[in-house]
Amino acid sequence: MGVLPGLDLERLADQNLPTSLQIDLPLPPVRLRGQLDRKGFTELSGVLSAAMPVTTVTAFGQISLGRPPAFIVLMGATFPQPGLQIGLGFAVSGIGGVVGVNKAIDRDTLIACIADGTAGELLFPPDPVEAALRVIPRLATLFPTVPGRIVVGPMFRISWGGRMVDLSAAVVAELPEPVRFSVLGILRVMVPDPAAPVIELKATFAGQYDTAEPSAFLMASLTGSRMAGIPLDGDVLVLSRGGADPVFVLSAGGFHPAFPVPAGVPALHRLAMNLSPAPWLQLRCEAYFAVTSSTVQFGAKLFLVAEIADCGLRGQFALDVLIHFKPAMAFTASMRGSLSVEVFGETLLGIGFDLTLEGPTPWHAAGRGHIRLFLFKASFNFDERWGSPPPPLPGTPVVLRDELAKAFAQPSAWSVLPPSGAERSPVRLSPSASRQLAEGRLVHPHGRLAARQRVLPLGVDIARFGRSVVDPPERWDVAGAKLGEDDARGGAVTDSFAPGQFLDLTEDQQLGSEAFASYRSGVQYVPDFSDPEDSAFVGAALGWETEIVQDPVPLRSHIRRMIRSRAHTDAEHVAAAASIRDAHWWPAARPVVRVAAQQPLAAVSTWSMTALRTPVAGLAEVAGGDGGRPAAELRSVLAGRPGLRAVETWEAGPR
Repeated sequence: MGVLPGLDLERLADQNLPTSLQIDLPLPPVRLRGQLDRKGFTELSGVLSAAMPVTTVTAFGQISLGRPPAFIVLMGATFPQPGLQIGLGFAVSGIGGVVGVNKAIDRDTLIACIADGTAGELLFPPDPVEAALRVIPRLATLFPTVPGRIVVGPMFRISWGGRMVDLSAAVVAELPEPVRFSVLGILRVMVPDPAAPVIELKATFAGQYDTAEPSAFLMASLTGSRMAGIPLDGDVLVLSRGGADPVFVLSAGGFHPAFPVPAGVPALHRLAMNLSPAPWLQLRCEAYFAVTSSTVQFGAKLFLVAEIADCGLRGQFALDVLIHFKPAMAFTASMRGSLSVEVFGETLLGIGFDLTLEGPTPWHAAGRGHIRLFLFKASFNFDERWGSPPPPLPGTPVVLRDELAKAFAQPSAWSVLPPSGAERSPVRLSPSASRQLAEGRLVHPHGRLAARQRVLPLGVDIARFGRSVVDPPERWDVAGAKLGEDDARGGAVTDSFAPGQFLDLTEDQQLGSEAFASYRSGVQYVPDFSDPEDSAFVGAALGWETEIVQDPVPLRSHIRRMIRSRAHTDAEHVAAAASIRDAHWWPAARPVVRVAAQQPLAAVSTWSMTALRTPVAGLAEVAGGDGGRPAAELRSVLAGRPGLRAVETWEAGPR
C-alpha cells in the first residue's frame, strides 16, 4: 500500500523505521549531503551540508524528546579562498555558532575528543559526512542533558598570510550560574607556503574556565604535525584549580614515572619525533617537561633500530629527573640504556645499565649493569652513599601558641560575610551602614563573622613548623569561641596547607602525597535564627483614645466631594464594605432597553396627528388596539379614508 511515491505506509504502521538515513541530493547550483540517525523514538542526531558556489553551510545536531526535551546544534558557514579580507593580512573564512538548550559540556569527554582528534572535526570539517561517522556518536556524551542549562557561543575561522596561519575556534558559555566558559579549536601553521610547507604544525586545543570550582585548564595535541618531513606529536596541558583540592600543573609530554598524577589530569602523550631517514633505520625520540606547585620534572627517551635482513643494532637510552622543593630541595635522576648487536634474531653482543642518583645531602648512587656475549653473560651491581646528611633543623623551640595569637590578632584574620541566601533577614540597612558593611567596618545583624589563620592547620599533630622541629608534636585547636555572651555557631573554616611543612613525612610520602591539603583553620560566628524563649517576651497593657478631627477647610472639602465621580464613590463604598456580602458589591440591575424589530403603527388624524378617540369601523380588527397587526394590512385599510393615515406610535400625539 502506498499513497505517496516511495512511502510504504505498511512498514510505517509496523514501526519498521530506518535507524539511519543518508542524503545526497544534487540540485544545481546547490548540493545537499547529510546523514540522520535515530535512536529509539526520542533521540535524533545527524549532519547536513549545503554546498553553494559562494559558501558551504554545515550543521551538526542532536535532539532528545525526553523529559526535559533538549537539543544541541553546531552550525558553520565557510567561504572560498581567499575569504573575507578584514585588513593587515587577516581574512575570515568561516563563521558559525553553537546553541544548546538543557545541555552542558562534559570536561572529561572534551579532553578525550582532543586526544583522538574528534574535536577538530566539529569545526568546519572539509567533508562533513565523513566527519559525522566520528562526531555524531560523541555528541550525546560531549553535550550531556542537564536541565536548566544553556550552551551558546560563536564559531569562527580566521587565516593570516594567505593561509600560512589558520585558526578555527569556538567559544562557548554555559549559563546560568555557575557560569563556565569553554574554548575548542584548531591552530595550523604552515611555513613558508601552505602548498609546500617545510614546517606544518597542527594543534588541536580545548580549554575550560569554571567559576564555581574555580578552575581553568588548556590542553593541546600536536598529532599530525611535521617539521622538515619529520612527524611530531604529543600533548601539552596547563591546569590551575582552587577549592578543596588546589593544584597547579604545566606539562608538555607528561610526567615523571614516579610522580602521582593529580586528580582530574588526563594521561598525556610524550612529545615525540620520528627520525627515519631510511627504511632500514628507525630513530625515535620522546621527551617531557612538567612543573607543579612543588616539583620540576623532565626526561627523554631515544630508540634506535638499524636492521638489514634481521641483522643490525638495537638500542635505547632514557633519562628521568624529578626535583622537589618541599620541605627541602632534593632530586632523583635515573638513567638507563642498552645496545645490542643481533644476528638473525639472536644477540651476539649486548651491554646495558641502570643508574639512579639521589642527592644532594647525602648522595646516594645505586645501579646495575650487564654485558652479554654470544657465549657468556656477566653482570654487576653497586649501591654507594657518601656526603654528610642534611643539617639538622634549628633546635630553637618554636612557641606555636604565640604564633597563633599573632595570627588571630591580625585584622586580615577577621572577615565579614553577608547573610546567606537561606537566611532571610528582615533588617534593612541605611546607605551609610551598607557602605561600612562593604568596607568590613560593620557586621550585619544577621550576617556571619569568620576568624581564620593560615599559620598552621588545626586538629593535627604538628611535628615541624617550617624548618623548626616540634618535639614532642603538638596539637592545637579552637576549644571554644564566644561573641559577647553567645557561643560561636556555624562550624569550622578550612584552608589549604602544605602537609610537608607541618607533618613528619618520609621522602617517599612527600613525593606521593598531594602538595596541598584542606585542614581546619578557624571558626565562624553566625546569628541565632531560632525562636526566642517565652521568658524573652514582656507583657504590656495598651490603651487608646478616639478623637474625630473636622476638616479645617469645609468649603474645599465640599468642592472635592462635588467633583468626585460616581465611579470613585462606588469604589470607595466597595473598599469600605465590611463583607463581600455587602450590597455595594452586588449593585441592582438597571432597566434594560429593548428595541423592537418593527415599530407598531397607529391610525391618526392628519389634521391633529392625534390618535383617534372614536372607533372607526374596521380599524379595531386591524390595529389590534396598539397596532399589533402587520403594517401593510393597516395601511391598506386606511388607503381610501380621507383625513386618516398610519404612523408609528411614537409620532402620534396624545388623545
